[in-house]
Amino acid sequence: MPQNSICFMPQEVDKSANPTKEKIIFVTDKKGYLLLSNTKAALTIGVPMEQLLHLNMRELIRNGNISTSYTLQAAQNRRIEQGLVTTKFEAELLAISTPVFDNKGELLYLLTTCVPNPSRNVTPISNPGLKNVQTGTFRGLVLAPENIVAESSAMKSILRIASTISQTDSPIVLYGESGTGKEVLAQYIHRQSNRSAKAFIAINCAALSESLAEAELFGYDKGAFTGAHAQGKIGLIEAADGGTLFLDEIAELPLVLQAKLLRVLEAGEIRRVGSCINRTIDFRLIAATNKNLKQMTEEGTFRKDLFYRLNVLSLLLPPLRERPEDVAMLALKFLKDFNSKYNLSTNLDSNTLSTFQHYDWPGNVRELRNEVEKYVIANIQDNSTQFLAAMSGMAKQISQPNCDYMNSQENYGPLKQAMRQFEEQYIDSVLKVCNFQMGKAADRLGICRTVLYRKMKAFSEAKRSHL
Repeated sequence: MPQNSICFMPQEVDKSANPTKEKIIFVTDKKGYLLLSNTKAALTIGVPMEQLLHLNMRELIRNGNISTSYTLQAAQNRRIEQGLVTTKFEAELLAISTPVFDNKGELLYLLTTCVPNPSRNVTPISNPGLKNVQTGTFRGLVLAPENIVAESSAMKSILRIASTISQTDSPIVLYGESGTGKEVLAQYIHRQSNRSAKAFIAINCAALSESLAEAELFGYDKGAFTGAHAQGKIGLIEAADGGTLFLDEIAELPLVLQAKLLRVLEAGEIRRVGSCINRTIDFRLIAATNKNLKQMTEEGTFRKDLFYRLNVLSLLLPPLRERPEDVAMLALKFLKDFNSKYNLSTNLDSNTLSTFQHYDWPGNVRELRNEVEKYVIANIQDNSTQFLAAMSGMAKQISQPNCDYMNSQENYGPLKQAMRQFEEQYIDSVLKVCNFQMGKAADRLGICRTVLYRKMKAFSEAKRSHL
């Protein structure tokens, strides 16, 4: 399977030319594994979307879904390739496959667009400049720093679903433990939606002052209460008009405000405090919580009518401990961010990344981000080991030296144990060389990517059993 699968709605790929909703779009890695495609592609070649993103272009040819693949030719020849492709439904398509390279000339992925064959004659690309603009736009979307890290299959699946539901206006509830990245996912959905040009307003319901919550959310007219601004003030919900309203920790919203929010969702209108005028408002609501809203309705702490109004679409974000494949890539992303912030060039050593990989992360992504920041700041000090040892939490574990197994006289024991420990150290070393890119490391080790994940999980469980 491909090592990097960044999923987003392909409608944004080619805004400078014809609308992409008329095009069939495939994006593959250099080996031909599909990273993403649009719904039109799945329908045209007769493969369900959930299956399509697990296939290789060679499998599509072998299964008779397509007659040939110019994607594979473009990858082999490292140049744009084009030609006619026939699908299993005997539809004839004009396919153009464009390889996209990084600054070092390394092939990153291939973008293939297909349109119904306008004629039997395949004409050369008439505007290479336009093609450069298109692939440049696509490169920017895929490699943008705000894109979500999704190395694990769980997160890839979530992003595929999020990309699909982003094209609707239905309410979404994001469930997940604290720190799993619910607001980041909400922003991702907003960016993929047709409301992306408008505001994304995030509100932490738990942080709202009970006495001023209504005024903050709904706004107020002049003279509404003592201390009010003379001109009045727009509310946060009204500020989201045309865009997306994100209500974090919605379970903490007081019952009286839950009723008012329900009214806004049902009527599409808002009334400021102290006003008698209803204002029409249009926004997309995304809510997030780490609690069971259904259970809260049974306990009487959350309104049933509001729950059923919100309970249209929902996504559950898994905790970081259930997706260890994401840990290293997240850590490296945060490292890059903090190196840039503090103007440093700190590197994460293999011992630290191994510690990160085997830790349970009760605080999830937020805790990981904080630990990476501590690590970067520690490298400003002359003695980073002492600095980390003085820190609380799992930072203490990082300060432990990474002793080579063969240099430790105490570790002379059964051969099976020695082989397992050597294997773990060797895999950690290869992962470091490969910048913790699982696919590349698996290729270098000569094993399947799934085998590598199983081994890392086994190492983690073995360490926990000895704690």
